[in-house]
Amino acid sequence: MINLEVKIPDTPGSLIELIKPISQNGGNIHGILHFHDRKINNMIPVNINFELIEDIKETSLQNIKVELKEKNIQIVNISFGIERKSIIVLLTGHVFSTDILDTLQRLASKNIKVLELHAKFTEFEEVSNVKLKIEFSEGLTKKEIINEFRKICDEKELFLMTN
Repeated sequence: MINLEVKIPDTPGSLIELIKPISQNGGNIHGILHFHDRKINNMIPVNINFELIEDIKETSLQNIKVELKEKNIQIVNISFGIERKSIIVLLTGHVFSTDILDTLQRLASKNIKVLELHAKFTEFEEVSNVKLKIEFSEGLTKKEIINEFRKICDEKELFLMTN
């Protein structure tokens, strides 16, 4: 997996211009994060994750760099990372009164990253539903992640649903 960090102008079509060289050089795009809230001097940071065919990876990446430079797209960083997987879990019960911060910290200590947390707030004493999108590295299995959630849910008397 290749993670490319760039800065592109906040103008229509800039994102397409970033994607074209990756696509034209055999890139398989996994995700794009476009940070409008971090715009500085009309430049928006963008992270794009993609894979390249292993046999031509070096050549393809070099071609992508050249084409981005020709398009005046500023490359901030290129890194090669461990592929991460994500799942969605739903916690139901007294999620907030049983200390959701503790739950998040316990997950983080196991290298489980919470990407998103969605909750509909009710009265503090009422049952809540909290949706978590979590990400984990290849070093962990989905079964291990679910087991960690089950331990937390059993202890805090929460109900767990997964995809």
